[in-house]
Amino acid sequence: MVGNISGTGKRKQRKKALHKDFWMEVRKSRARFISIFCIVALGVAFFSGIQAASPDMRLSGDAYYNTSKLMDLKIVGTMGLTEDDVKAVQELSGVGNVEGAYSTDVICGENDSQKVLHVESLNKKVNQLTLTEGRLPEKSGECFLDSTFAASQGYEVGSKLVIRQDGDNGLLKTEEYTVTGIGKSPLYISFNRGNTTVGSGEVNGFAYVLPDDFDSEVFTQIYVRANEVEKVTSYTDAYENLIDKIQKKVEGIEAECCQIRYDEVMAEAQDKISDAEKELEDGKKEADEKLADAKKKLDDGEKELEDGEKKYNDGKKQLVDARKELEDGKKQLADAKKQISDGRSQIASAKEEAADGRSQLEDAQKKLDGGWKKYNTGKTKYDEGKAKFDVAKKEFEAGKQKLADAKAELDKKQQELTAAIAQVKAGQTTVDTQIAQLNTQIPQLEAGISQLEAAAAGLTGAQQAADAAQSAVSQAQEAVNAAQAAYDEAKQKADAGDEEAKAQLDALAQNLGNAQTALGEADHALKTAQATLGACQQAAAQKTELENNLAAANSGLATLQAKKTELAGTFATLNENQKQLDSGCATLNAQEEKLAPAQKELDANEKTLAASKKQLDASLKKLESSQRKLDANRAKLDSADAQIAANEAKLNSGEAEIAANEKKLTDGEKEIKENEEKLKDSEQKLKDARKELADGKKDYEDGKKDAQDEIKDGQQKIDDAKNELNDLEKPEWIITDRNGLPEYSDYGDNADRIKNIGEVFPVIFFLVAALISLTTMTRMVEEQRTQIGTMKALGYSKIHIASKYLSYAFLATAGGSIVGILIGEKILPFIIIKGYGMMYHNVDKTLQIHYEIKYALTASVAALICTVGATVFSCYRALAETPASLMRPPAPKEGRRILLERMPFLWKHLNFTWKSSLRNLFRYKKRLFMTVFGIAGSMALMLVGYGIRDSISDIVNLQYTDLQHYDAMIISDDDATDAEKKELQSYLEQNEDLDHYTNIQLTKLTAPNGKTALSVYVYVPENLEKFKKDVTLQNRVTKQSYELPEEGAAVSEKTATLLDLKVGDELTLKKDDKEYKVKISVITENYAGHYAYMSPQVYEETFGEKPDYSDIVFTVKDKYKDQLEEIGQEIMESPAVLSISYTSSTVDMVDRMLSTLGSVIVVLIVSAGMLAFVVLYNLNNINITERQRELATLKVLGFFDMEVSQYVLRENILLTIAGILAGSGIGILLHRYIIMTIEVDAVMFGRNIRPVSFLYCAALTCIFSVIVNISMHNKLKKIDMVESLKSVE
Repeated sequence: MVGNISGTGKRKQRKKALHKDFWMEVRKSRARFISIFCIVALGVAFFSGIQAASPDMRLSGDAYYNTSKLMDLKIVGTMGLTEDDVKAVQELSGVGNVEGAYSTDVICGENDSQKVLHVESLNKKVNQLTLTEGRLPEKSGECFLDSTFAASQGYEVGSKLVIRQDGDNGLLKTEEYTVTGIGKSPLYISFNRGNTTVGSGEVNGFAYVLPDDFDSEVFTQIYVRANEVEKVTSYTDAYENLIDKIQKKVEGIEAECCQIRYDEVMAEAQDKISDAEKELEDGKKEADEKLADAKKKLDDGEKELEDGEKKYNDGKKQLVDARKELEDGKKQLADAKKQISDGRSQIASAKEEAADGRSQLEDAQKKLDGGWKKYNTGKTKYDEGKAKFDVAKKEFEAGKQKLADAKAELDKKQQELTAAIAQVKAGQTTVDTQIAQLNTQIPQLEAGISQLEAAAAGLTGAQQAADAAQSAVSQAQEAVNAAQAAYDEAKQKADAGDEEAKAQLDALAQNLGNAQTALGEADHALKTAQATLGACQQAAAQKTELENNLAAANSGLATLQAKKTELAGTFATLNENQKQLDSGCATLNAQEEKLAPAQKELDANEKTLAASKKQLDASLKKLESSQRKLDANRAKLDSADAQIAANEAKLNSGEAEIAANEKKLTDGEKEIKENEEKLKDSEQKLKDARKELADGKKDYEDGKKDAQDEIKDGQQKIDDAKNELNDLEKPEWIITDRNGLPEYSDYGDNADRIKNIGEVFPVIFFLVAALISLTTMTRMVEEQRTQIGTMKALGYSKIHIASKYLSYAFLATAGGSIVGILIGEKILPFIIIKGYGMMYHNVDKTLQIHYEIKYALTASVAALICTVGATVFSCYRALAETPASLMRPPAPKEGRRILLERMPFLWKHLNFTWKSSLRNLFRYKKRLFMTVFGIAGSMALMLVGYGIRDSISDIVNLQYTDLQHYDAMIISDDDATDAEKKELQSYLEQNEDLDHYTNIQLTKLTAPNGKTALSVYVYVPENLEKFKKDVTLQNRVTKQSYELPEEGAAVSEKTATLLDLKVGDELTLKKDDKEYKVKISVITENYAGHYAYMSPQVYEETFGEKPDYSDIVFTVKDKYKDQLEEIGQEIMESPAVLSISYTSSTVDMVDRMLSTLGSVIVVLIVSAGMLAFVVLYNLNNINITERQRELATLKVLGFFDMEVSQYVLRENILLTIAGILAGSGIGILLHRYIIMTIEVDAVMFGRNIRPVSFLYCAALTCIFSVIVNISMHNKLKKIDMVESLKSVE
């Protein structure tokens, strides 16, 4: 009974002791515990946080869309939409809110500051606006303005917004509005506002007004919101399926609604045409009646006039003719005389003026000829001077370059010589120091060997004493067993009632106690003997080690003495070289001083030439202008001379004719005067009658013409309306979902990118963290093998012993996992979504950050399996050994020659400490591998972070600078006439702001890819020479340039990769439900979109039709790059232009989209850096803890604290360098894999990492290493030298 009670008490005591030992171990190894905790927390936080960021982004976006009631479908009708259409859509099952709306694009601002605004009517049920200041419009003439547009253009609440509508069919009733509110719209979640057909072709902002401000009987669009949209999440298959179902239902009623609208429009148009025809017929009838009355009056007046004229003519016939002839003759005669007189005078003046003009012209020509002669002479002198200057400058630059090269070579040699001298001096100092150290250490080693000889000599006696003590313990145990058996037998008899047994019971109990006491004393004696034996064994081992060290020290002393002599000779040689270099530098400096005057002379000549060139250009311009004026004046003089000669001949002929007719007029004048008075009265009456009749006829003809024109115009309008009505096509609905909104789908793509990153990067990150945790726990178990052996010898079970280490691993891992989950799944998604909030407005105002249980459990379970599993394995391996073997230290690794020792030409140049460090590194290969792997893993992760940033940021510059060089693309209007298109071509040809333009055909086709299809742009240029200026075709790897192939197409690399095609294969393109095949001749570098470049001939051979060059790309001159939008606005004024797409706008949009990944990249880099720091600290801490006795021994041997630190930290430096090199290689491979993983189909990221990124990562790793080394130096200083003399058993 006493034995049972004693056994139960011992077990409780053991458990209590084990519990205390566990917490003591946690406190004692606080640094190790915290490192495991931090590594696991980092790994779990990063894994679960990045994984959770993608769903949290979608949830946050969806929350904003639900809060603002963003539409799910948008319906646009080619003939507008009516209230009946709204009701028809509303009646569909699954449809929630339906609302008709109006919209139009207008121009705001003047001249260079013209901007395009998209104006919409306020919605009541969908697309709720977010106010940042002010209020929503409440009456006509008020508007709500885009906050981004308002900030850039200086609008604020209360400002007046003046707009201008394009064309005569404006939808808005007024063109001046008061800004009452500023904010954002869910239709524009980012900066992109879309394209338009007015202004520059790009929408710059938006505004909202009341529906009453629109003058339209039909809606321009209908917004539809699904009934159960809040039950699903945007960007998920569930949402897409829900919207697809509703879209199909809307498409199902499209035909019926469109037919109704078509019938309404046709009926309205037919009624208007009928009314117009009736109105035209009534007007024609009224005009005929009025013209008939006027015609009758004219006929009556004409008859009366004819009767009067007949009477007048009978009496006047001969007189009038004669008088008229006489008067005409007189008048003509007088006029002719006057004209001849005036002509003579004018001719004389003209001859005088012409003579003066020709004299002036000749004088001016002589002066001008002199100017031309001076200009040509000056030009010749300038050309000769310029040629001489170019030759002199070239010779000067060559001499200057030659001098610079020589100086650079001397500087390089000086640097090398300085470094060599410094190295020799450092070597001499090091050798002297090491010789002194060895001279000090050799006596110490000899003294240590003498002290240990006595202890080693007692090894045999200690072994015999231990064996005797073990025998005594066995005998005492047998005595205890015998006393226990006697006591148990007497106890049974006493319990049965045997009185004699009861009397003997106390004596037997006393005997048992004495036996147990003796057993305890024997156990104590055994432990003392074993301790003595261990001390003797250790003394013997230390003696051997010190003897080896003494031999090495003597050898090292001889080597150092030889090295000292060699360094002295080297130093003398280097000093001689220094003198030679100083002489060379002096010579070069003298030559360099001679260059300054030559440089000044060249600069002066260059200024003189520039002034001469400027003066010559001005003279040339002036001479050319003067020559043009002289030529024009000479032509005028020649024309004047010819005209003078012709007029003089006419005057001579006129004078002869006047003399002959003068006599005839005198004879007839007398006869005419007699009858003239009689006919005066009749003549006046007839004259008045004629005038009245002529005025009446004119009025009649004018009225008749006006009536006919009005009738003709009316008939033409009716005919045009009928033709337009006959050509009118049935309306159709254009139904788009949220993907049609600017940058809505981009937000989902960014969430997918985060998801892709989260599927790869955190896994690698977590593996590094888990492996380091595994190593830490494995080394902890190995380090405490003596303690495990002691506990096992004391009777602790394997489970109890293992529970301590399992609890340790579980507590650190579970605690780190919990903290990692709590922090990672809240902070990382918050940082990422806030980062995207800079680009996507209001999304960060509806943050939805949830704990994703599956990611948390995955990370936590994986961490527990790694650390606890490693602990189980290590404990199982340790507990399989006997307590005696565990209580002894593990046998030291057998010393072997490392690889460098087999290279004497390197090994013999290393000093003792370097040799020792290198031997330590390669002797413990497991430690070497784990340290290098930990550093390399962290380095690789940081490099991947920087590499992702480099790859993503490169694509904008690569795509729109190196590959596609044009500035903008003109999208032509298909309805434009040929004359309008020719006018556009003529305008572009004459536009001096453009460098060049190219007509192209850009067609969007599809390429089958399994069950899906890729959208491929087929690009066909009209002019192949201009194409080379617009697009560069090249190989991404070799940078080999390609011409546009004459056979086959040039296909973008991403397209070929997705379709698994190579050069020589055929690309299948689908057009109008027919498939066409074209051979791939070239695979070209491309980063955005899918392109197939074809020559016109290849296109015609492939599709059987000639290209339709409906689009135009153009490039402006460099000096007008900042005026690109103004140039585009001028081009947009052409009726043949529908819109313009600017490359700069695309670049800005892509830059904004990619810049949001910056926060993600920062998270990756910071997290990898933290892991690198923790890994370095943990591995260094383990290294020092394991080698504590070794380092203490070094201190005993006389090493100073700094020397001990250098002994250890030298290894860290080598391991850090090896880790950086290995991490660079691993990082390149990992970066390539991750980049290919996170790419979306339409984009190919860059494949290169910038050299500076390698430098950043290496520098960060080195900084972490330095910080850890400083921390470890402080720990090394605290190592107690007594540790080296303590027994490990």
